[in-house]
Amino acid sequence: MIVAKPTWATDIHGLFNAPYWIPQDQRPAVVASWVGCMNAYFVFLEDPASVKTWSETIYQHLASRSMPLTLDQQQFWPIDALETFRLWVNQGWRLTPSSPFDEAERIPPPDLPHPVKRVRQDIRALSLEQLNLYRSRLDDVMQVANADSGSPWQRYAYIHTNWCLHYQEAFALWHRAYLLYLEALIDCPIPYWDWMAEDASVDGSPQAGLPQAFLDETYVHPQTGEVRPNPLRYAAAKDGCSKVCEKAPVPGVDCRFVQRNPLFYTQGETMRFERTRLYGMSRIFQQQVVDALKFTSFSQPQGVPGYPWANIPVFDPPQEDDLYPNRALNFDGLYEQPHDNYHGWIGGDMADNAYTAFDPVFSSYHANIDRMLEVWIRAHPAAQYTTQCLLQPFSGSEASAVTFTSADAWRYTTLGDMAQDSRHIGYDYGAPVAPPFGTRHPAAKACCQRSSTPAQATEHAAGLGPWVVFDHVRCTHDTYLIDVFLNQPDATPQQVSADNPHYVGRFSRIGMGLVDDKGRCITHGVSRALNAARNTRALNLGPTDTTQLSVVVTHPDSGRVLTPEEYAPLPGFIAQLVWDDPRQTFAGPPPSAGCCSASTTTTPGEPT
Repeated sequence: MIVAKPTWATDIHGLFNAPYWIPQDQRPAVVASWVGCMNAYFVFLEDPASVKTWSETIYQHLASRSMPLTLDQQQFWPIDALETFRLWVNQGWRLTPSSPFDEAERIPPPDLPHPVKRVRQDIRALSLEQLNLYRSRLDDVMQVANADSGSPWQRYAYIHTNWCLHYQEAFALWHRAYLLYLEALIDCPIPYWDWMAEDASVDGSPQAGLPQAFLDETYVHPQTGEVRPNPLRYAAAKDGCSKVCEKAPVPGVDCRFVQRNPLFYTQGETMRFERTRLYGMSRIFQQQVVDALKFTSFSQPQGVPGYPWANIPVFDPPQEDDLYPNRALNFDGLYEQPHDNYHGWIGGDMADNAYTAFDPVFSSYHANIDRMLEVWIRAHPAAQYTTQCLLQPFSGSEASAVTFTSADAWRYTTLGDMAQDSRHIGYDYGAPVAPPFGTRHPAAKACCQRSSTPAQATEHAAGLGPWVVFDHVRCTHDTYLIDVFLNQPDATPQQVSADNPHYVGRFSRIGMGLVDDKGRCITHGVSRALNAARNTRALNLGPTDTTQLSVVVTHPDSGRVLTPEEYAPLPGFIAQLVWDDPRQTFAGPPPSAGCCSASTTTTPGEPT
């Protein structure tokens, strides 16, 4: 992991005398060869003064992979070790935690690849030719309409069904590898669906609902000129049967293909009330993304080699429970909440982890999940991650291949491979078509104001509360929608509205859909939270006032509202109101680069 405030005694010396990326039984021999070789150059790796003197030269050799002492790639320093060393130099070569800082950019950030291999564009910005090229790659290469178990699309989607990681540090980064693998298969960038657009919640806006690209009946194949069914709409569902038809055929539904909320296919006066309420919900989800972006720590790593607090590097047998410490809320946990909400909002196959990746909207949806993740990564270059944790079944640093049987664990893509500026991995994002959510309301911007001071950034990150907190959250088999109300004891699903001052928000629990989850779900559970500051302001409530939380739990498959006796035994369905407690752990100083930098003039997530 990248150490935000490294010192010689606690971090840097160990990189030279006990390099964690070298197998433990090989370390003594490797270290001895390093020391002996560098002694010949009068560079003494055991002496902090000598390393300080030669630190810039050492870094350049290590970063360029032109180490004069070895050609063994296993000995090359990983990115997180290089970045830790660079931070040590730039913070003044501190010896111990009590040593003073002497900050200066002695070593600039590493050069970015130029040009990047692929640029993911807003799907609404694509020309018809570009859009049809993407459609044709899904059509010809992936065979999305082919329900045969051996078809490329079925095999690809089943990777998510069987291997996806949730409720853990690896959630967003596992999906980053998953998208990269698809791009390698089709040799084409995945266009993103910008659900963070300002007017995405306004019925009638071009940004509202699903992009037209997913609604078209047909497209014209760019090579043959043939009019074909649109693969972004008519994709074969899991095993050729949609989730909505799992128990029985549904009248008027072609169960062979993936299904979504039918409201997306309406317009004008048809179902206007229902559609307006559905689209309005996205404003709640957008604000949840904004809330998550304010947190300054990604997760709570356990150290090296270690595991994330709930990541499982192998599925058989499951890891011991004591590897999963209880942890506070951080960016990754808060960000997974709106991710889950959008899945439930789209509905149909997207609302079940066992079915979701069969819908091509999944790829463009997750491309925007990744775009907003990239906003956070660029804003926090010193963030810590459990970098050596495996993101199976992907192999290679660019996640361009998969392996299900390899015994060479080190070949798998790691969390650290993905937890870096996307331009290092070879891709970037184009500018969105529409202004981002909060443009008209500066206080709600998804990235801090350019005039913000570090003190202001810290204040925003901490939040004012209160928070509606769910503890002991774990995986569930089915999907549930949990809607939370403040001081509205008679709440019903009909009162779920972004305009209702009593409505706090939604916490979707996307079911794993499998009886055997291969040990991917932790047993201790995690914490999740909804920010209720908007509601307490609107209702003029303070910490000493009497408050009441109401929870409405709905099973989306049937539309049935569960009774308290039914949902109380489920893991993490009980809410509590907590004032001034965002439960954040801080991993370093407030961000001073990335999207909050004074030099940043582009929209968050755009190329810089």
